[in-house]
Amino acid sequence: MWRLYRSQFSRWFAITAPTSLVAAFVLYFAGEQIKVIFSGIPRGSIQDYYGEILEASILRFGAFFLSWLLGCFALGAIATEVSGLGRKDDESVWKNDSHQVTREHFGSLTLIALITFSALLVGIGVAQMLEFAAARAVGWSRFAPFFYVTTLVGMLVAATNASWLGLAIPLILRGNIGVWAALRRSVELSNGYEGALFLLLVESLSGPYLAWYGLHYALTILVPAALRYNGWYGWAVYVASILTSAALDPPLFLGFSLLADPDQFMPSPLPGA
Repeated sequence: MWRLYRSQFSRWFAITAPTSLVAAFVLYFAGEQIKVIFSGIPRGSIQDYYGEILEASILRFGAFFLSWLLGCFALGAIATEVSGLGRKDDESVWKNDSHQVTREHFGSLTLIALITFSALLVGIGVAQMLEFAAARAVGWSRFAPFFYVTTLVGMLVAATNASWLGLAIPLILRGNIGVWAALRRSVELSNGYEGALFLLLVESLSGPYLAWYGLHYALTILVPAALRYNGWYGWAVYVASILTSAALDPPLFLGFSLLADPDQFMPSPLPGA
């Protein structure tokens, strides 16, 4: 898988970079709109503004879901390339793009995105409930030093459980299979690869943060202080961090694609998924 990632890096990056940029700016503008909503609420009176709270919540979760859906589109495009699903009409005048097969299954993909996104939210909610129950049992003063660690572990476990459903998207794109059958098949194919999926998730989640910090400190050293206080500098760092994250996302999507289509790669000299 890693050899496939390195050998065709430009292809995967061309898929994840646009979706990452769009998702990041969706989250940014949603966050700015939420700030505007809460800026109009007097301090101490938030409990009287249920409409504004509901609007802000819809904006926040709507932006998160749209970003999640864009990630699912990126996964579908990578699965299309890995399994050669877009090469059926190579001899025709018009060439298929990486997203064509995904667009043809837009309804099924959106439903899978909604199910997996809900599974992630439920998993995080359960993890937080267990966390607060543990805090009450042992006392907050004793539990406080471990709060951030347990929160991170809970989110990783919830994300790992949701990842067992991630193979449903490549399965939907490959053949005539329903959404629920694809979800069941995804769990079956993930059996035995839970550790590998967990490691890929850790790489996909921690890699961008570490890369962002490395990029930030590198630019602090390389870029003169006079330039760092210009308005464009913050946007340049923001876009660079998004592109860095996009470069580190494909391994997880490649893992999903290879697990969903193992027979095609069994005779290959590439290492097993």
